[in-house]
This record gives sequence, C-alpha cells and structure tokens, in this order.
Amino acid sequence: MPSNPTPRTMFSAQPKTKARALVVSMALLFAGTAFLIQPVSAASFNNVQVFATTTSSQAYDFQFAAYNLTGSLVASTQTSYPAAAFELPTGGYLFTVSATYYDYGIGYACPVAQGTATSSSGKAPSTGTSPPMVRANGSGSSPAQILPLCYPPSSEYGYATATVSGPQQVNVQLQNVTTMPTTSVTVRVSYVNGTAASDASVYASIVGEWYYWWGPNSSVTMSGQTDSNGVAHLVLPEAPTVVTAWMWVPIISNTNGTIQTTIGGQKTNITVYWQPTYVGLSGSGLLLPPQSSIDLTLRYQQPDNWVMPGGVLSQGAYAGAASAGTVASQPSGVPALASGSSGTQSSSQPYLPSQIPSIQQAAGAPTSGQAGLLGAGTLTLASAAFAITALAVVFVAVRHRMKRPSTPVG
Repeated sequence: MPSNPTPRTMFSAQPKTKARALVVSMALLFAGTAFLIQPVSAASFNNVQVFATTTSSQAYDFQFAAYNLTGSLVASTQTSYPAAAFELPTGGYLFTVSATYYDYGIGYACPVAQGTATSSSGKAPSTGTSPPMVRANGSGSSPAQILPLCYPPSSEYGYATATVSGPQQVNVQLQNVTTMPTTSVTVRVSYVNGTAASDASVYASIVGEWYYWWGPNSSVTMSGQTDSNGVAHLVLPEAPTVVTAWMWVPIISNTNGTIQTTIGGQKTNITVYWQPTYVGLSGSGLLLPPQSSIDLTLRYQQPDNWVMPGGVLSQGAYAGAASAGTVASQPSGVPALASGSSGTQSSSQPYLPSQIPSIQQAAGAPTSGQAGLLGAGTLTLASAAFAITALAVVFVAVRHRMKRPSTPVG
C-alpha cells in the first residue's frame, strides 16, 4: 500500500523556501535603500586657502572674492585678517583681495571735480559745479573758495588666477591703489552687424575692488565716449576690469504698440510707449592683464537691468529700489554694471558682481569637476530604480504567499 508523504515533510520544505525568498528580498530592499541615501552624487570640494600680503601694516579690513571661469561670483567673505578659506569644486578661478583702512585724522582739501554730472546723451558737461564762495575777514576783498576736507582711506588691491584640482594655497600680493601701474586700453564698440558704434558711452570698473582712490592728480581714465570709428581710449590700472559700453537709440513710430525694427543688424520687437521711444543697447567684457584692447558688441537687453534717474519713465526689469528697463522716455539710464556719475567708483557700493563676462584667457582650464563615473542625476535615477525593483520583489513574494492555499496536514 503506497505511503503518503508525512505532514512533517510537506511542512518543513516550503516554509524554508519562502523564508529564503523573503530574506533575499529584504536584503535587496535594504541594499537599494542604503545605496539611495548614500551621498555618492555629492560634489567634491577642495579647500583653498588665500593669503594676502600688504605693503603696509595698517589695521585693514579685507574683502576676499572668488570667481569661476564662467564669470560668476562663487563666494566672498569679509574679515579683519589677511587670510580666507574657500571650499571650491575643481576648476579655474579668479581670486581678488581688497584691503581698506579708514583714517579720519588725516584730511586735505578735496580736488574740484569737473564735469561730475552727465547730460542726457551720457556725456559729461564741460564745466562742473563751482564750490561756495565767501569773502575773507568780511572785507570787500576777492572771494575765496572753501573746499571740503577729504578723508580718503588707505586702500590696497591684488588678484591671482589659479586652477584648483585639490587642496591648494593661493598667495596674493597687494599694492596701494595710488601706486598701481596703469596701461592704455583701446575699446572698440560695434553693433551686431559689425558697424562701428559712435558716440557710445564706455565705463570700466575693477573686479572686486572695495574702494579705489585715484588721487587729485591721477592720469587714470575710467570712462569715455567712442569716436566716429567706434573707438574709445582709457587709462586703466593693471587689474581685472569689466568694461561696459552702452547707448540709447531713438525709435520713431507712427503709432503706439509692438513693432519690429532692426537696430544695428539685430531684429527686435519693441513696444512703443512714448514718442520718441529710446531703446537701450549695451555690451560688456572682462579685460585681464596683460590685455590692452577689448571688443564689445552692443545688443538689446544685454544686460537687462538699467538704473534710471528720477523722472524718467521706463519699461522692463526692476532692480532694487530704482526702476530699470531697456525702453525709456529719455536716453539717460545706465546699465547696472556701470556708474551713473562721472565714472568714479563709489566706496559705499563696491563692485562685487554676481556675474561677469567669461575669462577668455583661461579657456583651457577645467571648469567643473566630475562626481564619480556617473553624473549626479544618473546615480539618483539608478538608485531609485534599484529600490523600486527591490520593493516589487518583496510585494510579489508576500502576495504569492497569501494567495497559495495551505497544505492540509493529516
């Protein structure tokens, strides 16, 4: 008579198989989850220590800044010590250091600024505002000029470029801004179609400089106008400098509304609000020593932030507390990268841009690091897919166990 399998045999084989399947499934689940939450896609950073050496032992305040080669401000910090540290990805960088010390015990008569105001065309008038006049000793003698006292700070500046691929130390030698060497720079400005842009305003600003004191007899020329050939000549310190050119072009239309027009070879849709409507064109570039010339191309809305004086109607972006735009009722606005006065840089608003033009001279340097063999997005998707697969295996195993009927015992 045939013998049936004993209940012990049927009961001991299947639960062991199911247990193994569940153990394997849970192991896959935990492995996938751990792989998902591991920071394998985190960017690798390099510790870069920047040390500044000044020419004097004043109690300076230091401003450190790091720009990458795409032209963006990566990091900046202010400290009372001549050293700073950054955690930076692999790539090429421009480091700037500005040191400032204010001594209000030393003052002298401020130089008379000629042409401190600008006309609607952006050109400086031939004469400036005269200082107040008084008569000495209350007599009828000739009037004498009373000039206010100036307290220029002691200011030093320096920069360095470096390719960062690991922990690194960068040394920056600073110079007093009044003794920095200068160089003559030729700025060529043109439209998109290559035509020379005459009568364009040109302004230069040192990258990362906190306060630049030119002195009463300085030969430095930071601003100017292009001639009939679209050329302007500046005298700039030998330092990284952003040069910006701009101009306003009047548009005459028979009706208000959106029209298409061509400005310097660039087709542009303009919404006419006023008659005439002035359209702002601008272009900028970075001049890095030992360069002595730069070519700029004027484009519509490049950049798109313009600082407008009071009483000027404009349409466009909004920058801070001042209206900004590229279409205005008067040709008197300036780009945010430029100065609205005679071209002197303000100490209250240092030039620390969030973005500057690319450093063309260092184009061969690496611009970014790799996060392992795969990119961060690929690793994240792979981890998510792995975890979902593990969950599916567990779900199928549990569902299979619930649906399968129990083996009768006895």
